[in-house]
Amino acid sequence: MEKRTDKKRTFFRILLTVLCVCVYAFIFYNSAQTEAASASQSGAVTDAVQDVAGVVAPESSVATATGKAYEELHSIIRTIAHFAEFALLGALLIWCCFSYTDRAFFFIIPLAMILVTPLADETIQLFASGRVADVKDVLTDIAGGYLGALFATFTIWIGLLIKNAKRGIHYKRR
Repeated sequence: MEKRTDKKRTFFRILLTVLCVCVYAFIFYNSAQTEAASASQSGAVTDAVQDVAGVVAPESSVATATGKAYEELHSIIRTIAHFAEFALLGALLIWCCFSYTDRAFFFIIPLAMILVTPLADETIQLFASGRVADVKDVLTDIAGGYLGALFATFTIWIGLLIKNAKRGIHYKRR
């Protein structure tokens, strides 16, 4: 049983580490895109959202957005994308850290990475043609990262409660 547990733990360590690297690569690759390439990508997503809204609610303001309304929708979608990718990163960093250790002190590492990564992300954009660093994006990224970290921490806590309940370990409030 012990060998299977070690193999399982090793598998999850490798998987979570690779997923963290992939998310970092995705974030930094997108940061290095030119303004035109970035706008094209997010414009395609905005168009897809409008297509779905056109099927679900054809008369909605999302489906019929043009001009200034389209630009606002595009901005909202970009903000959601920033928040979501960093929420995923935050969760993966916490789960990855937990796969290596359960000592609370070491969780400062992923929490610090959530702070530093948006700064690096926006700095990379300074070197891409037509791109600028945006404080709003940094704050959105940090908020997303910490919400993802909070979600991961909650899932770990629930998992530990379930695991301990199966072992017959119950915590009593004092």
